[in-house]
Amino acid sequence: MPRPATEPAVVSPYYLGLRNRERLARFAAYVLLVLAIVIVFFPLAWMATVSVRPNLEVTRMPPDWIPEIFTWEPYAKIFTTPRYLVVFANTMVISLVVTALSLVLGAMAAYALARFRFAGQRAVLMFLITTQMFPLVLLCIPYFRIFITLGLYDTRTALVIVYLTFTLPFCILMLRSYFLNIPRDIEEAAMVDGCSRLGAIFRTLVPMSYPAFVGAGLYTFLLAWNEFLFAVVLIESWENRVLTMAIYSLMAEFVTEWNMMMAFSVLASLPLVVAFIFLQKYMVQGMTAGALTS
Repeated sequence: MPRPATEPAVVSPYYLGLRNRERLARFAAYVLLVLAIVIVFFPLAWMATVSVRPNLEVTRMPPDWIPEIFTWEPYAKIFTTPRYLVVFANTMVISLVVTALSLVLGAMAAYALARFRFAGQRAVLMFLITTQMFPLVLLCIPYFRIFITLGLYDTRTALVIVYLTFTLPFCILMLRSYFLNIPRDIEEAAMVDGCSRLGAIFRTLVPMSYPAFVGAGLYTFLLAWNEFLFAVVLIESWENRVLTMAIYSLMAEFVTEWNMMMAFSVLASLPLVVAFIFLQKYMVQGMTAGALTS
């Protein structure tokens, strides 16, 4: 017999308990996300507020979030000091060169590893994976001796070569995983239509792999932009220094220019923040695609 329209539907206690548990889990997840955002943005907010106050006010206890004296002097000093501008130019040039070389060389090596079978292929892959697990600090002295011998000490070329040694293997592995997910039939169809293998790669494989290129390029640029250890070991003169060295040089034995250091840090973070805002979707696609490919 059909239930009258005015009679309320009976919801089982099990369904109510399940729905309440889902709501509680969702609420807990939102709480954890908000807490994570606060933890992440707390040092960033403090960095920004320190960069616009006098250095004497930074050391005041207890600290104040809102500066009593608002000043752009640290930023003005950075933009009016030639050696600081050179530092920004050096960092940008080195990061872009390393990113471009890593993507070009990495794409060629990744294509060979993804499309061809040859003796020693597994050994090459194991070597590339091993380079990602090797502690970079152990390479400081060998690199120092090598570049002293080659006459490349205190040159930007030395930094480009060193950065390539740990960004290139990552790009190769990441692009290879992405290439393996693209059917080779697409390239073969392009070659049947008259393209050479190189033409088929540039007309089909490369346009379809732009998320992987964006992800690998952004990761490579980030590593080169933020690297500090090898820069300290291999660079001495101010005309060849990078941003991380310039920030570290502001730490003195008696007086540390905290406002200048934070202003440098804010300016150094801006390109990365802008890149992540516009390219994070492609970076996630490039990082996750091919994750299950062997």
